[in-house]
Amino acid sequence: KVVVFPSRTVAIENALRLFSPHLAIVDEHLTRNLPRKWLTSLAIETAENGLSDDVVTVIEAPRQSDLMIELIKRLKPQVVVTGIAHFEAVTSSAFVQLLDATREIGSRLFLDISDHFELSSLPGTIGVLKYLSGTPLPSHAAIVCGLVKNQVYSDLEVAFVISEEEAILKALSKTVEILEGNTSLISQYYYGCIFHELLSFQLTDRHPHLERSEKLSVEVIGFATSAISVLSNAELSISDDGYPLVRMDVDQWFLPVPSPVKAAIFESFARQNMTESEIDVTPCIKQFVQTEYGFPTDSGTEFIFSDCSQALFSKLVLCCIQEGGTMCFPAGSNGNYVSVAKFLKANTVHIPTNSERGFKLTEDILIKVLETMKKPWVYISGPTINPTGLLYSNQEMENILSACARFGARVVIDTSFSGLEFEYEGWGGWNLGSCLSKISSSGNPSFCVSLLGGLSLKLLTGALKFAFLALNEPILIEAFHSFPGLSKPHCTDKYTIKKLLSLREQKGGLLDVAMEQIRILENRAKCLKE
Repeated sequence: KVVVFPSRTVAIENALRLFSPHLAIVDEHLTRNLPRKWLTSLAIETAENGLSDDVVTVIEAPRQSDLMIELIKRLKPQVVVTGIAHFEAVTSSAFVQLLDATREIGSRLFLDISDHFELSSLPGTIGVLKYLSGTPLPSHAAIVCGLVKNQVYSDLEVAFVISEEEAILKALSKTVEILEGNTSLISQYYYGCIFHELLSFQLTDRHPHLERSEKLSVEVIGFATSAISVLSNAELSISDDGYPLVRMDVDQWFLPVPSPVKAAIFESFARQNMTESEIDVTPCIKQFVQTEYGFPTDSGTEFIFSDCSQALFSKLVLCCIQEGGTMCFPAGSNGNYVSVAKFLKANTVHIPTNSERGFKLTEDILIKVLETMKKPWVYISGPTINPTGLLYSNQEMENILSACARFGARVVIDTSFSGLEFEYEGWGGWNLGSCLSKISSSGNPSFCVSLLGGLSLKLLTGALKFAFLALNEPILIEAFHSFPGLSKPHCTDKYTIKKLLSLREQKGGLLDVAMEQIRILENRAKCLKE
């Protein structure tokens, strides 16, 4: 069985976060995109701070199996992540030796075969796969494979993890959903088509079926305590209740995808040799946030893109942790974001809200909470409030931001749930630039506002996800980039989004379709109230 991830880097980082080992040995070719603070010297870490339960310490190691095994025996890590050198990949002997070495000390092994896995009608021999044809994976081992050898779309990657341990598969599935959202469905479908076509060339019964030996169980490190708590309580599409179907409607919608969207997606895959200007979405997104929310941007504003807003939010939570801050969530906030913060072991505080007022955050309650805290980070869902669908007025937002500025809070405004409102009479829209200009002169210098958002509701793109994050604070931008490994949209997604944003500015067309879908939602809401 397999679990799908946006990339090999994400798979490895999520696995390490799931287990939170005191010590992990990672192949030097695979550490480039891991958090920098993990890559510390064991001697320095032990001498200065000691090994905390909340710290993952990673030691880089050579890819050569004999040297890796020597390190494993001497250091006794709880997790080992490694690839196999090309000269060792043809046979399974190096893999078997790694399995034996990690089993002896009770270490989990994640073996990466990405560099040897070719999507070709004449693939080379991979010793690990030959081994798996006759022998089940031991409980302490898993195979990681990133589809990195795509010669058509070099920036389109999907990865998968193979394991025969049901608990590991479920935990990894939940982990990627919490920290990354769902892996891009278009990317999965693209590779699914390639696999289907390649397998159609396979001659049936060409190789005799081998009888597999029994699986070996090994006592190894379990899941991190914080991970167990979050995975048990989060509302996810992966369910433990034994229901045979996987729910795909968690924070999703299934209204018909309009023809202009289908045409833009098709065109993005049909086009070849796209220029950089055709896939540069930054100017369009900058115009979008200024028009929709009045969000101020200048030459220092940095826009960061991903397939899903949860992936961007995860990195923001890591920035908060690095600063020693506390994430503040209004009661009633989206549970997925709260789960992200708890999984990553951030300090969290719930700000009381009133259900009778639609879970709106108010200035007076916010002040009472912030005056007792140091380095607060305030999460706000707006203009649309999740889960009630009410809207923050411009004045309400100005009052909230004024309170945050007074205490130097870092504010994350999440617009992901905005775009299909139908009860907006008298709202008047937002002008965040005007609000912030009134506050900036009197506020605490550490105060800043970041804008997080997604475009699937605004552009009616359905399964095509595209998220953005606008950062104005240089220190925060630097901190964000210290956590690499973000899964980013590939060129076809960018082309589609740019095309749809330009269509949205034209009269009729996409806006008319959006109004039609808003009316559908309004009618459904009325039916639910009856």
